[in-house]
Amino acid sequence: MSPGENNEISEDDFSLSELLTSDTPEIKEIKSIYEKENEYNDYLDEIEFAIAAYYYEENRNLKDKDVTAALKNIKQNRDKPISFYENELEREIIESLIGSLEEKPLTNHEFTLVFDYVLWAIENISWVEDDQAYMKWLTYVLGLFTKEEEKKYKREFNKYASNLGLSSAQVDMLLMRRDAEDFFEEGDFFEGIENKAEFFDKHRVADDLETGFFLMTDDEKFNFLLDKGPDYFELVLDYFLYLKNKGDFEKIQDFYKKSIEKHKDFFPLQFIMGTAYMDKDPALAKSYFEEAIRTAEKLEEIPEETKKALREDINNLTQLLMEESSEEPEEKTDEGKEGKGKSKTGKRT
Repeated sequence: MSPGENNEISEDDFSLSELLTSDTPEIKEIKSIYEKENEYNDYLDEIEFAIAAYYYEENRNLKDKDVTAALKNIKQNRDKPISFYENELEREIIESLIGSLEEKPLTNHEFTLVFDYVLWAIENISWVEDDQAYMKWLTYVLGLFTKEEEKKYKREFNKYASNLGLSSAQVDMLLMRRDAEDFFEEGDFFEGIENKAEFFDKHRVADDLETGFFLMTDDEKFNFLLDKGPDYFELVLDYFLYLKNKGDFEKIQDFYKKSIEKHKDFFPLQFIMGTAYMDKDPALAKSYFEEAIRTAEKLEEIPEETKKALREDINNLTQLLMEESSEEPEEKTDEGKEGKGKSKTGKRT
């Protein structure tokens, strides 16, 4: 049995599972549709557009957690009749999906993978501190915002991304519209770009980093960077900023210990460690910076000019740390002179 014409849900005893087919051994081997998105775009587009349209046109108070709950409910109860779903967003997603499933059915496992992919996308933009981070991002990339809303969103997104140290190429790729392929077909798009191959390489790398890395679980990110860290310096920095903001210095130390054992000459990691500890422990930060210099000095492949610049930068940082760490004791000393005869339990403002 299938739903009525025009994808309208009219039969309460109809369920999504009736549009799904049995899994094959080959299908069951698929762990994720990452890098296979093109094969499942019809379903992903229907789900994502239903979500963005519902948020933009019906409920501007919708939060990412509400979308997550709706997706999980549909995924877990696909065998239930349509009447089971009372949530408006759930009904919108289901109604949007039916046409694609009727035209080209998915297997049960593929259905799960498609929903998991969208759930991962929501989770992996949660680094933006906004309970509507996914809603706003999706609405932007699908082009539903007005021009004024677009400008406001881009300003806010760029500001937050820059605070996390994301490169402009990474930000551009995160904010690339779904219809971006149309622009690549326009000759004027490349006007002023001399080395087009270099342009594509830069943006393809940004795409790989942003899409692949942010789709990983925490453990996968840890293991990926532990293995590939020297090739992805900016991602290591992003990861450390993420852990630092969470206050998870135990994991920072664990990563550093294991990474140094695996990549003994990865001196940028020591520099990143110093950056991570500048606020928490200036003395420890200083020691990491000095170790970064010592490691770099031993590497013949690093040009002398680069070593010189590194020494100057780190010396400036360590000098700043020394000045800041010496300010606090001086303030206490001055206070002690002014406050002779006062109670020892007196507190500073």
